[in-house]
Amino acid sequence: MVSSAVSKLCDNITQQWSASMAGRCILAVGLSGGLDSVVLLHALTKLRDSLPVHISAIHVHHGLSRYADEWAVFCEQLCASWSVPLKIVRVNVRTAGEGIEAAARKARYQVYANSQADAVVLAHHRDDQIETFFLGALRGGGIRSLSAMPQVRSLTGHTVLWRPLLSFSRQQLKAYADEVGLKHIEDDSNSNCAYLRNWLRLDGLPYWRKHQPHLDTQIEAAVERLQDELSLLDEIAEADWTMLHAQQKGFQIPLWRNLSASRRRQQLRLFAHKHCLGMSTAAALTEFARQLMESKNGAQWSLPRARVIYYDSRLWIDKYNCNEQWLWLELLPVSGSELTAAHYLQWKRHSFGLEETDAGMTVRLADVQDTIILQGGKKKVRKLLQERKIPSFMRAVWPIVCDSDNQCVAVINVAVAANKGVKNGWMPLIEDLPIRL
Repeated sequence: MVSSAVSKLCDNITQQWSASMAGRCILAVGLSGGLDSVVLLHALTKLRDSLPVHISAIHVHHGLSRYADEWAVFCEQLCASWSVPLKIVRVNVRTAGEGIEAAARKARYQVYANSQADAVVLAHHRDDQIETFFLGALRGGGIRSLSAMPQVRSLTGHTVLWRPLLSFSRQQLKAYADEVGLKHIEDDSNSNCAYLRNWLRLDGLPYWRKHQPHLDTQIEAAVERLQDELSLLDEIAEADWTMLHAQQKGFQIPLWRNLSASRRRQQLRLFAHKHCLGMSTAAALTEFARQLMESKNGAQWSLPRARVIYYDSRLWIDKYNCNEQWLWLELLPVSGSELTAAHYLQWKRHSFGLEETDAGMTVRLADVQDTIILQGGKKKVRKLLQERKIPSFMRAVWPIVCDSDNQCVAVINVAVAANKGVKNGWMPLIEDLPIRL
């Protein structure tokens, strides 16, 4: 006879899948070997006959515990016994100025992002949700932090994260495991109160629950309201973003200035998020917004992965790692044909362009001595770029096309030499550079 705990959890997962996951049939469970993920994997294996899903598992080997190898072996044996394909991925956790928990999480989610599954299924439960809310509050987070973890969210363009156990407490999951007789591992780090989450779980929340018996229910309700409000705010922010980028003109500062102060700040946060630049301090964001309102040319906003520069009435991104911003950069100097074959360089018909698209031409960076012959005579390439309103950091990495004598015959996306061009010729273009023809 199927136990009530098993039946309730499996029925709930089935309803969730039918309501929000139908069509996502390739599921990969994040399997640590702990109680929560073992219960989740077991429940999904029970549903393989009733739902059109293919179940696999991913175990991320962080290498942080002396028991890490044993945990991987446990997951292998468990998955073999349940006929579940398992992928074990070893990662190198690098803190890089952040806590070990945050670094491990980043490495783990990168593994999940590399999955080809329709959904990566994680075993976060109600207690995790409440802890996440308090962590966000203790760290001074905004509504996004306080709204904790959504049941479903996008991970990549193809894959979503699904957390089907958020309405179940850890006590309910333990009852499930006890009734079925599931074995699981215990992470020795879970008892270390040096980690804020562990302190919350073991000391902070038990104390608060004594004084507020309905704490969990109240926080769960608050999180639901916050998630609903966040969804509305996201809709408004996306509508503003679409308005600011109308007619594919980029982030239009004049339109941005017409928004309210809070919406202006939100659009700058969204700009940083969409371009994966990292989070800003409130002070830095406020100061940059002030300078944009004053049209201060050259204003800079420092973020973890780049500077954002206001120049010529638009926002420019200057990543600290240039090769990350322009993937073709590390290839230079290189023949034009090779850069074309790598799909970085394109040749398009133009009213005035080069007669041929290869002819032994080389693509390299423009240096301070390079010149190009224009209708009005010779001009320094860097000067031409300045006149075309290209900021100084981009002039230093702007590619040009040179002939066999190493003379500039074209400034990519900008101009072709007057003595080398023909009517209806070929213009060299690289898409991730601004078009300044």
